[in-house]
Amino acid sequence: MSSVSVRELYQRARRTSVPLLGGHRGNPAQYPENTLASFRSALDLGVDVVECDVHLSADRELVVIHDHTLERTTNGTGLVAERTLAELRQLDAGGGERIPTLAEVCELVRGRAGLAVELKQLPIAYPDLEERVAECLREQDMVDSTTVICFRHASVRRIKELEQGLVVGLLDCARPIDVGGLMRSALADAWCPHWGAADAELAEEVHRAGGVVGVWTIDDETALAWARVCRADAIFTNRPAELLPRVR
Repeated sequence: MSSVSVRELYQRARRTSVPLLGGHRGNPAQYPENTLASFRSALDLGVDVVECDVHLSADRELVVIHDHTLERTTNGTGLVAERTLAELRQLDAGGGERIPTLAEVCELVRGRAGLAVELKQLPIAYPDLEERVAECLREQDMVDSTTVICFRHASVRRIKELEQGLVVGLLDCARPIDVGGLMRSALADAWCPHWGAADAELAEEVHRAGGVVGVWTIDDETALAWARVCRADAIFTNRPAELLPRVR
């Protein structure tokens, strides 16, 4: 199955003015977030990109879960980083689903959609997470298909230095004075703000710098309308089944 180029996806979005639709943690409105069932559902719906979150287990395996702690999304307790992969596999991530590895998500997504991987480097930082993710994406032949994003700007720069073929993006919840400068400093290709921290001027600045804009989390009409005003190139939603017919 041929790979999906995220650069080509973004070029299509700019050319047609139809933003990409990303499944934020898959399709969490209908399935437990960040599980294979959630990702599979999002793919079956026809999303352009599947987004997931990555941590390191105690034995240095790449595991897909949002929080640094286990309580909210599993029947476990404590920190993800304090459990081995085998221990994490024993937990129920909702409806009998298990915590997947990044490799498993890559295998599921490959050839069907783009992948967005958020490095969970705040508030707890994992040494060498960037190296492990870059290595995994190479092994899975997913470099061209993946955008790596992070709130920790140094991590964005680091993974771009490790693998220049990756599209990388900065996550933020605020409207910076100099978004272009931040992107250049981090070697970023994309600016990925919360939708409420975006505006048309910011999008124009990013586009002028040759970058793309991806906003999150678009779950209602107000957020969708604002994303359109801001000329977002991609929107990420917890409700892909509801948003897909409104975007396309």
